[in-house]
Amino acid sequence: MTTTRSIPLRRWIHEARNNSGSQSLSSGYISNSLRIAISLTEQISDAEELSAVGLSSGLHSLPLPFPVACIDWADCVTVTLKSSDAVRDGSLLASLDEAHDGEENLENLLDLIALDAAEERELTCDEQNCAIAATERDGCVDPLEERAFDYLHVECAQIAAAASDNDEIFNGKAYDDNGHADAPRDKLQRIYSLGLVLYELFSGGDLPPPDLLLVSSCNGNSLISLCTQAEKQEVQGMSNDHPTAAVVDFGKSLIVSDENDSVVEDSMRVTGTLNHDSQLQDNASIDEFHARSISSKRHFIVSRKATYSQNSDLSCGTKRLDSRPFCNISVEHLNTKGVPRALCHLIYNMIDCINGDFMGNDAYTEMAQVTNDLHLMIDKPSIFLNDLDVTKLSLSGLELDDTLFVRGNDEKFACLQCSYRRSLLGSPELALITGLSGTGKSTMAYRFGDFIAANGGLFLSGKFDQMQQIKPFSAVASAFNNYCESLAREEESQRDIFVAKLRAALGPDLYYLIKGIPNLSQILEASSIGVPAGYDCVNAQERLQYLFCQFVEVISSCSRATITLFMDDVQWADSASISIIGQLLKRSRSMKEGTQFFFLASCRDDEMESDHLFWEMIKDVNALGYKSTLVKLDCMDKDEVNETLSNLLHLSPRLVSSLSNIVYRKTKGNPLFFSRMLLALNREGLLRISLTRHRWEWDEENIQSRELPEDVVTLFVNSINMLSDDVKAALGTLSCIGASVDIDVIHALESDLTLKLIDPLNVAIAEGLVSKLEGRYHFCHDRIQEAVYSMIEEETCFLDHNKYGMSLMSRSLRTGNTCLLFTAITQVNLGGPSAVQVAEHYPLISYCNLIAGKKAMEMSDFSSAFSYFDHGITFLRKKHWQDHYHITLELFNLAAKCALAIKKMKSLSIICAEVLRNARNFEDTLHTAFVSLSALTHSMISESVEHGISILSKLDVDISGSYSREDTLSIILQTQAMLNGISDEALLNYRVMTDYRKETAMKFLAKLENSIQQVKPALQPLITVQMVKLTIDHGMSPLSAVGFAYFGGMVSELGDIRGGFRFTRLAKALVDKFQSSEIAGEAIWLTTESLCFIEPLQTANEYRLQGQAMAMATGDIHWACLNKASYCGTLLWCGVKLSVVKETFARYGQFMEEHNHLTTLYYMKTIERTVIALIGDENEMISDDALKRVVIKNKNPFQLSAIYFQKMLLSLVFDNYNEMKESIEKFIDYQVPSWVLLYIHAGHTFIASLASFRIFRETGDPYWAKKGKIYKERVLSWKEQGSLWNFESKSFLLEAEGSYCEGNFENAEMYYDRAISSASQHKFWIEEALSCELAANFYLKQGKKSRALQYFKSSLDRYQKWGAFGKIRTLHSFIEENFECQGHSLDDDNLFLTCSDTQRSNSDTRKRRPT
Repeated sequence: MTTTRSIPLRRWIHEARNNSGSQSLSSGYISNSLRIAISLTEQISDAEELSAVGLSSGLHSLPLPFPVACIDWADCVTVTLKSSDAVRDGSLLASLDEAHDGEENLENLLDLIALDAAEERELTCDEQNCAIAATERDGCVDPLEERAFDYLHVECAQIAAAASDNDEIFNGKAYDDNGHADAPRDKLQRIYSLGLVLYELFSGGDLPPPDLLLVSSCNGNSLISLCTQAEKQEVQGMSNDHPTAAVVDFGKSLIVSDENDSVVEDSMRVTGTLNHDSQLQDNASIDEFHARSISSKRHFIVSRKATYSQNSDLSCGTKRLDSRPFCNISVEHLNTKGVPRALCHLIYNMIDCINGDFMGNDAYTEMAQVTNDLHLMIDKPSIFLNDLDVTKLSLSGLELDDTLFVRGNDEKFACLQCSYRRSLLGSPELALITGLSGTGKSTMAYRFGDFIAANGGLFLSGKFDQMQQIKPFSAVASAFNNYCESLAREEESQRDIFVAKLRAALGPDLYYLIKGIPNLSQILEASSIGVPAGYDCVNAQERLQYLFCQFVEVISSCSRATITLFMDDVQWADSASISIIGQLLKRSRSMKEGTQFFFLASCRDDEMESDHLFWEMIKDVNALGYKSTLVKLDCMDKDEVNETLSNLLHLSPRLVSSLSNIVYRKTKGNPLFFSRMLLALNREGLLRISLTRHRWEWDEENIQSRELPEDVVTLFVNSINMLSDDVKAALGTLSCIGASVDIDVIHALESDLTLKLIDPLNVAIAEGLVSKLEGRYHFCHDRIQEAVYSMIEEETCFLDHNKYGMSLMSRSLRTGNTCLLFTAITQVNLGGPSAVQVAEHYPLISYCNLIAGKKAMEMSDFSSAFSYFDHGITFLRKKHWQDHYHITLELFNLAAKCALAIKKMKSLSIICAEVLRNARNFEDTLHTAFVSLSALTHSMISESVEHGISILSKLDVDISGSYSREDTLSIILQTQAMLNGISDEALLNYRVMTDYRKETAMKFLAKLENSIQQVKPALQPLITVQMVKLTIDHGMSPLSAVGFAYFGGMVSELGDIRGGFRFTRLAKALVDKFQSSEIAGEAIWLTTESLCFIEPLQTANEYRLQGQAMAMATGDIHWACLNKASYCGTLLWCGVKLSVVKETFARYGQFMEEHNHLTTLYYMKTIERTVIALIGDENEMISDDALKRVVIKNKNPFQLSAIYFQKMLLSLVFDNYNEMKESIEKFIDYQVPSWVLLYIHAGHTFIASLASFRIFRETGDPYWAKKGKIYKERVLSWKEQGSLWNFESKSFLLEAEGSYCEGNFENAEMYYDRAISSASQHKFWIEEALSCELAANFYLKQGKKSRALQYFKSSLDRYQKWGAFGKIRTLHSFIEENFECQGHSLDDDNLFLTCSDTQRSNSDTRKRRPT
């Protein structure tokens, strides 16, 4: 329970001082005094506001319950204290005393003295009356007095509102003597009077000096007096003792002056001194203290300094001729008591307001202003209460803190936090911070990084450079580079875990990742990682994207933390980096469980067009379900500028408003411009720290008259122009190279060109223009670099770039420093050909661009590489094909390859035409010819095939002409016979191909293998046989594996499953031997297709996961998608639950959509539609017509064939005869003959056979009986030669259906049961369920309804285990319609037999029948 008690202010001062136990004012005393002060100012402010509202409403009299100015306000103030059980026990008091002694921060102390509000309760009136009555009756001490009150636990304070015998004590008027509303002077008088109270309060009981008590207003009709009438008479008597003194009474006020004083025009000052006991003796009682405080006489001594004009007009318009107020104000005494100077100034400015028009600019005009300033002192004591270290500030100058510019963006920062937290819960999220330059984007981002680190996440950051001078992928790679550097300092055990996982995930492809992230070599034994074998990378950029994604997975799994990647200034991002970021975002959704990735970027949105590659990437990921949180930072408005300036200068907002208005007009609130302007003003002495006033002050008049720059760049230019020439030159050199420059580069330039750089840059660091961090020089802001760079004349700039580049180029060639080479060649390229001063430098520059381009290609940055090659070509002079043929040819060849990689098809066409015109021989055109073939393959397949055949004919490989099927079969069999004479071991150890023309022919043949199937499928066997013959005749090539893989598929298609599997297995062994990762995806796909006919389907299908991983490792998206599609399609037959199949389809379909691989995407969609229909999720099904429209538009017969096969399968399962018949007819029409056996053909053959037998039973057409038998015989051959596991149940079911069609019902019964048993044993749920249902239909047709019902129920059970709920619903309805009315209940448990029970019953029946 908590009670309260009110006591006079002076008594509280006395008791609180005693309780603090210290002669100086404790922080506890000051904090409670602040609470008292705020209570009083709020009370007055509220009353004044209420009065103003009343007057505006037409009321003529609203009382203001405050003492008039002539009364000592301290006598009218009471303080309300709290008393609690904790205080009475003394425990809280002890803790408070301890806190008061050791705590300097008032913010913490304010928390200490707050008690639980739930315990607070005031004594009721009855309780107080009882206590008083008991006191009067027993003569005891007032029980309220007896309570232990905590005098350092103030609840509030108030000015007493009780009436006095003296009518002058309380001001009950809402109007002044002239009938005006509460006049401004009345408000000033109240501020002044309360200021005297606060003086006494914060001095610890010292009464104000007389200089503060004898004052006059500037209004002759109503002047302020602190004297009662009796005191006036006493003063009058004093004047009689001083004949030279005179007392002048203006109305109710008193002025004492010396009549001998000289007259000073328009000036008047009255001063006096007060004699009283300012302090009590230590043994004085409280009552004595109180009595003496009230009855003390104020004695005025007239000063001869008081002067006034006989003719002076004492109106409010009178101006002060000097800077001193009427009332001599000094609060230095308070500061000696330990009162913070901010409080001293507050009290000073309250008392100063009594001087009216003569008061200082800082004086208060409204009580609300006092209240606001007091609140600031309590809310932000470190800024607005604590004393400044003026000695330090006088030396260091103005100190800017980045946090000053984020205070107003807390809501926007909270948006980032919410987005991040959603990502932790699994939502795909990214965030963007946009805004003009200098609005604090980077500051907010790194503040967000601190938040992530505090919550256990990893924050990786990189920054794009406007000059684009660092090596390829520098911005993205630098983020991971820094992580590797920190990881290298971790414990060895942690590094070992990371290295093991990284090697397992990436293998030899770590070589390419180290090229982009050099600090990986500090963790890995880089010397043990060689260049991976292989002829080429299909898509090196896709490969690097995959490697970065794998790297992120490894980091996340090792750190077990969410990874946040922040990229700064993405408006300057290159296309290759944007592609990597896009893939990281797209792949993050399908990464291993537990991997969490969050992306944050910042950009100047005003410098980015709507079609910027970064925005296009964001649109792509948003279309895939990502949610983008956009945080736009604007410039500060006028109020925010004022608040920020207030915080910076540790002054109340009202005091800095005039300065903030000037600054806002110039800077428009741009934080960078704002901060730099203040620094400039401080540097020029216009904004300075005052050692006497202990606060910041400024020369407003000079600032107003000063011509300030209109933008931040001009401001920087002006500041830089004030520096010495050496510093400006050094900054110019730095700006040419980039926003961030390695220190070694600066040392090299200083040494080789004898420039003064290091010492001048140290000066720039001291000026706050440049920073030096982690071995690099950084401009403190991009705008500084832009300002410096703009100061260099254009022609001089080009020459400087060339000079710096040639110097660094020479050093890089000597040392082999790749990073230095990139910097050097970029500088030379920025200078351009016109800046070259020596003719011999042109071919050297072209050669160095060639080297740089090759290095960039090693890092898989084909965009930068193309730029280097293009610049190299630009620096070539006339007749370069004659004078520098080999360099020229290589530049053009590699430029063509890069143009293909980055899809610059127009440039590719120009380059290829140039090579074709100028090449010295046919062999020199082969490189660009192959690049052209690759380009045509992606867009014009027919043209690519014709182009490839034409080139092959020139390489003596003839595949033209017309061959019959018999001729082709003969060629295949002859080739097989030849290979049968060579053992596998001999083939694996065959000699290596060395003939360049034959190697090139193998490349063209391998490229044609896939595309020729779609245009001229009859020629595919010839392509394959030519690859095998070239291998046998000229030696083994890494590409030989492709030829053997396709050849094995052909042999299998001809019926020799085991013979074909020999060659596909050989292809896989060749891939491993040559480590031909570039063709691994294709080879594994082909090998697995054959393997599915040999090994159990569930086991063989897993190899496709290896194939897609190896394809992705080389950036081969095409074969990665084919492996994924085949894996998903096979899952449908493997006995995997349909819900899992559906989820896998969705995940892999998203991958194909991300990479725009439409061929496999639409193939997947056709199968996914079947899965969804079986599950029964009709709402998620893609429209059949919509799917056909898309496929027909693509004119792809394979996709059309797949659509009609899936429709045939669904109509068969759902027993839709008409649709099934139409679908199989369409399927046969669109089926494309293939020379290579694929496992999908097994599904096609099996379902087509079942459909054919069904149509025959309905129509009796022998065509369908023949079709069914042909399909059945194929399946039987696969069972005999291949895997019994995969084909036994299929063959049994086809035998049953064939026997049913032939009328051999006994065999049909036997084979139905065998099919069910085999499918159950081999985990093929679709075949088991279908076999049960077809058997049930068979028995239903025979009229054996009880047995039919048993098989139907078994079918329902198998469909349920598979998850085919859509099928269950239709089958359930069918059973109810056909059995309920005959008395067979579907729910009759006695009729429900398991599959094994049914089979056993049939077996017993067959035993009783005669054969």
